[in-house]
Amino acid sequence: MPRRMLTAIFLVLFLTAYAPTAVSADGAAGVIIGGSAESPVKLEVFSDFECPACRYFFFNVIQPILKNYNDRVCVIYYEFPLNMHPYARPASRYVSAAARLGDQKKMLTLFETLFADQDEWARDGNLEASVSKALSPEDFQKVKSVMETESESIEQGIDGNIQLGVSRDIPGTPTIFLNHAGRQERVVIPSNVSNIYMLLSWRLNGLLGQQK
Repeated sequence: MPRRMLTAIFLVLFLTAYAPTAVSADGAAGVIIGGSAESPVKLEVFSDFECPACRYFFFNVIQPILKNYNDRVCVIYYEFPLNMHPYARPASRYVSAAARLGDQKKMLTLFETLFADQDEWARDGNLEASVSKALSPEDFQKVKSVMETESESIEQGIDGNIQLGVSRDIPGTPTIFLNHAGRQERVVIPSNVSNIYMLLSWRLNGLLGQQK
């Protein structure tokens, strides 16, 4: 069998085994926590689990989008741990390993728990307590095993997300992009806007209307 065909088969199997993920046009793999790759609009979020603004954004913007837009909007998270946050990358390692479980609901629960417990684990780095609370004992052991056996792949994946963010001139976290009809746009939130969800939903409604 030609090497090129073997490579293609391997890539398909790799992406299937590591679902729910989405590969950007730039080649980095993000985690889908809502919607699907077939959703007409894709919302990409570059985020840091130790970032207070990212926590606010998740609970006050992303969760309402997940609730109100369902499969119409695919929400994709890319790891972008900042150097100023010592436990952000360890949190990303847990999330990257958990993505190997291939269960979107479990991923969403893990996101919710890590952000909800941010004040606790950001003090001492005890991420294990939060991760074990979010997952079943069996899944928690699977995640720990993946972190041990696939550590190099996990680090490469996080580095790929960071490189993607750098290539897009990410100024900080959270940074949001919308992809629709083959076009990509960065979402700029004016400093005087207090209801970010309302602003973003207005834009999403416009894009979804264009899809009709």
